[in-house]
Amino acid sequence: MARAQRRTKNKNDNRKIAVYARKSKVTETGKSIEVQKEKCIALAKVRYDVSESDILIYEDEGKSGFYADRPNYKKMLEDIRQNRLKAVICYKIDRISRRTVDLLNLVQQMDQKGIDFISVSDSDIDTTTRSGKIMISLLSAIAEFERDIIAERIADNMYELAKEGRWLGGTRPLGYESKKEKFTLNGRKTTVNHLESVVEEQKVVNELYTLFLQTASYKKTCDALNAKGYQTHKGNAFTKQAVQYILRNPVYAAADAEIRGYFLSFDINLWASDEDFDGIHGIMAYNKSEQLKELDDDSQVFDPKYKQKSLKRDINDWIVSVGKHRGIISGADWIKAQYLMKAISQKSSRPKETTKALLSGLVRCAVCGNRMYVKTESGRKNIDGSLRFRYDCSEKRYNKGCKGSPNVKGYELDNYVIEQICKMSEEDNLFFAQLMSTKKILLVRTRETEKGLNTLKKRLARIETEVQNQIANLRTAPESVKQSIYADIEALGREREEKQNRINAIEEERRSQESQVADIEKARQTIVEFPRLMKLVDYEGKLQLIHKIVEFVVVKDDEVHLFLKGTKNGDFFPEGKE
Repeated sequence: MARAQRRTKNKNDNRKIAVYARKSKVTETGKSIEVQKEKCIALAKVRYDVSESDILIYEDEGKSGFYADRPNYKKMLEDIRQNRLKAVICYKIDRISRRTVDLLNLVQQMDQKGIDFISVSDSDIDTTTRSGKIMISLLSAIAEFERDIIAERIADNMYELAKEGRWLGGTRPLGYESKKEKFTLNGRKTTVNHLESVVEEQKVVNELYTLFLQTASYKKTCDALNAKGYQTHKGNAFTKQAVQYILRNPVYAAADAEIRGYFLSFDINLWASDEDFDGIHGIMAYNKSEQLKELDDDSQVFDPKYKQKSLKRDINDWIVSVGKHRGIISGADWIKAQYLMKAISQKSSRPKETTKALLSGLVRCAVCGNRMYVKTESGRKNIDGSLRFRYDCSEKRYNKGCKGSPNVKGYELDNYVIEQICKMSEEDNLFFAQLMSTKKILLVRTRETEKGLNTLKKRLARIETEVQNQIANLRTAPESVKQSIYADIEALGREREEKQNRINAIEEERRSQESQVADIEKARQTIVEFPRLMKLVDYEGKLQLIHKIVEFVVVKDDEVHLFLKGTKNGDFFPEGKE
């Protein structure tokens, strides 16, 4: 009560009392907005002896507590910054924020301005005391943990819905519109979204795929569509990006045997039976991208700013099922479009195919460390009919100072490297033996790391239990022993932080070990299959195989130094070179 008495004595303090309420629509649990406001207003009237005209209400519905860019929350932050408030009251600490660092920063700023922070459910916490700050920290950490659990549950629920082939919302794809279907399940009314065909738009989609498969050009496809007056579903002209988006989206593909085999080749779990791939219904793919909000560089406590990022997930991470909608194009045509787009993206980064250079981008200058480029020798050919070429240092080419690296004969170097990789597949090869020995050592280390990790996790679980027990003890403990309980909680908090940091470090080490083991196994499989595959695949396939194995190649003093993926560059290059 000390803080309340201090406020009431200041008769010239005409600042308002703020009540903040928040409810997320993603969960049915928790107090409603109205209940939160009712409890907070009642406390404000009793504690500060004010009328409702002295109370300002800020409420955000359907907003996550993890992000601070909520409209009315930001209005309250501005009033705090301008020192227009003398107290902020919420029903529960997690209504303000589910991000520990944001809450602690805000409480610190409020304390400096003499603004009280009160939680109805935790009204005994005094943020001006050391023990109160410890409790705020603990409760906010718990709120952030609960937020992560809620997010996992929501994601799990979304996946379950995805298995049923539902349309989960978002921007509708060209050719379809979203329709809601209402029905009653187990006495409860519910709504399911699904896609329905828009015939005129589907003609545009068909035309787009036909044009692209014929021209193998985004620009020509765009130009042809725009010349015919076609538009996107937003009424805009077609762009390269719009064409790519439609080509990549599997929603247009019919669920047939071809596309089923395509997805299975990527080890994707198909949430559909073989019978569902009837060649009529379309594909529904989820988890294709991840939407992230990150704090902007100029974000501040009273002016939180975020930047939106969209990360494309690898196809192996997709969740694929068969939808309720009808497909537009065949699975075979969609697959052709994917391979054609991949070929276009690789075309600009690989050398001219006429040279048949297999180590382009992999050969480094032994003097300056820069990549060596492919230089054809006009009029001269190799025995297989391809143009002769050499690898030249890019620094020397543009007179930037490198004078010591000689040109390297390309055809001869490529064949020598291939020969050496083929020899690695032999069981008595020294490199192969070292590779397997390294894998065994890493597996032993991983098992030892796992044991240490389990021990730490058990101790961390006991600490969490002890903290919760001590928090429960505070409710009934006499004042004479509360300080010792606070001290114990603080000590447990320090130990928990130390143990968690150690767990994080060990888990990072374990992930690194597992990644190394996986890389070694991939390298082993590729090396074992390398001789046979090199005889079967075309030039493009040879390029991909070599780039999977080789990190870079250096020719120094008439010796070829071959560095495989994951190896170090040793002392070849000056410090600072890539």
